[in-house]
Amino acid sequence: MRRHPAASRTWLAVAAAAALSAACSSTSIAPSAAPAPSAAAAAAPAPVAAADTKAPAPSDSGKLVFATMKPGARTDQGAALDGFAYSEKPGDASFGKVSVNDGVAVVTGVIWPQKGSTWGGIGLSVGAGDAAKTQDLSSYKTLTLQLAANAPGALRIRVVGNEKATRDNGCYPVYVQPVTTELREYSIDLGRFASEAYCGSNARTIAATSTAVAVVEVADPKVAGGKRDITFQVGRITLSR
Repeated sequence: MRRHPAASRTWLAVAAAAALSAACSSTSIAPSAAPAPSAAAAAAPAPVAAADTKAPAPSDSGKLVFATMKPGARTDQGAALDGFAYSEKPGDASFGKVSVNDGVAVVTGVIWPQKGSTWGGIGLSVGAGDAAKTQDLSSYKTLTLQLAANAPGALRIRVVGNEKATRDNGCYPVYVQPVTTELREYSIDLGRFASEAYCGSNARTIAATSTAVAVVEVADPKVAGGKRDITFQVGRITLSR
């Protein structure tokens, strides 16, 4: 399992402010460095889900299955699942493992800011597939994921393109989705994704990113005062028009 160093003051970072609403709420194609926010970025809120909505049914037209998880830390579409950890101070976050059970990836790790990190996280990147390397998703409007966590909280979702520098600085667009302990589907309008506030001129829009998507990331980026044992789940990822 690859460890991703922190990058960007901001693997993989953690996006313009949007309204917060109380919704319910493993290993190859990976960014070269796990994006991590700068201290200033940690304070900048990312867009947050207003509500979860029912995902399109499998029979719905105009639907693309981006990833269905399978044992061996891969997807049925031929991509890798890559787990990562990042933190402001080395060692304050450590990745555990990724396992797949019944089509759901289970990600574990620990965030423990003993060295004083103010930002960090544990994450999973899901590649677009071996054959294409990237996918043009520009004709799709909605991203749907199955998500859950070991405790109610929020998971950060990032749509990642193929520019190394932007991967490293964490400035691909993100969205923060409140989740619960129950595995549920969340459908998110791609128009709600935006880069973190600290990115400035390095920011990438979802429109520019969606023409060549390499990875979809999911991460738990919460750093608290003490030790946090992280477990979250990511199931099937689809897109619809």
